[in-house]
Amino acid sequence: MNLLYALFVLDILNIAIALPVFSAFVRSVGGSPFTLGLINSSGALVSLLWNPIVGSLSDQVGRKGLLLKCLIASSVGSVILAASTSVWLVFVGKLVGSLGSPVGILLRSIVADTYRTSEEKKAFFGKNGFFISVGFLVGSVSSGFLSEAKNGFAMSFLMMAAVTGISAAIAFQTVSDDTKTQDKFADVSFSSKAVSKLRSAVVNMKTISWSRYQSLFCIKGFYDLSIAIIFTSVGLTLINEFQVKGRTIGYVFVISSLCRIASGLLKIRLKSALANTSDYSRITGVGVILLVSYVAMGVSGSLSVFVLFMGIMSFCRASMDTTLTEMIATRTTSEDRGKVIGAFENLNSISMFIAPILTGALAELLGLRFIIGSAAIPISAASLIAYKAIGKTE
Repeated sequence: MNLLYALFVLDILNIAIALPVFSAFVRSVGGSPFTLGLINSSGALVSLLWNPIVGSLSDQVGRKGLLLKCLIASSVGSVILAASTSVWLVFVGKLVGSLGSPVGILLRSIVADTYRTSEEKKAFFGKNGFFISVGFLVGSVSSGFLSEAKNGFAMSFLMMAAVTGISAAIAFQTVSDDTKTQDKFADVSFSSKAVSKLRSAVVNMKTISWSRYQSLFCIKGFYDLSIAIIFTSVGLTLINEFQVKGRTIGYVFVISSLCRIASGLLKIRLKSALANTSDYSRITGVGVILLVSYVAMGVSGSLSVFVLFMGIMSFCRASMDTTLTEMIATRTTSEDRGKVIGAFENLNSISMFIAPILTGALAELLGLRFIIGSAAIPISAASLIAYKAIGKTE
């Protein structure tokens, strides 16, 4: 089961490769900040509609087959991006690649299926945060250097396609077959089977006990919105405000990755001490630090100060991501795990749909730094909800 760590690392590696170069790539084919926002929002809309369906469907037909299909879609999308010479091709590549967005949901569901006790799940996700940070670091450095080479953008996207191809090979060999209720669709045509499965998945999502997860979903939603605001603005801020480009952008994300690694290592070292602190207490504290970081990034006039607080943000984000993942994985049951985790992770898609349109339009009116500072509003709401939840559920 150690290869599950490899699948998570390859998933984040795929994301990290794109992050430093995508904004510059869109600009290189004639895109504006608004165009970039529109492309990102369109991809997020596909994820928004697709993720919960795949999560719910995986409870019925199994995780492995869907995981392989999503990895293939992601790889095809990367190949299209590598061949893109116009904004329209970038748009198509982004949409196709977004069909692979449920990979993280399926991997988290597989972990929750594999490890039975809450302690085992928390141990896995605690260690996994460190490995993910290493993957993010490698991806950021690689794409930063590749972007300066001839055909560097194409090479970066082909590297993404190779990464997802390797992931598919590992998943095919290591993830156990879990046919679940596939047999009830065995005697119908392919098209009827697909429609029946999708309809069943949508109906199945309605059975979620939303009141049980209300606070957690609200926290995750506001937190994801704050992160979406930052990461749809940070690339353009580095390029336009601080004139950073190429491998230097990669170095900035390397610093962020190192901070995430440090956060993961610290959490492992302080495991016993953190066991006496409630999840909601940790979320509240980390949320306050994120709030300060967002404001500081928004008002900073120098690159060094901006990068410093970006590093602090990354340190806190690693802790927040791990804590939220542990909480949702340990609170779900085997009957509703896929659909709940799918809906939970889909909050990120909602945020990534909203944020690019807002930031792309408002950045030209109010400035990129104002947009970054505005991320303090949703993280304040998340921290307040977590603070009120302390003592109520734990």
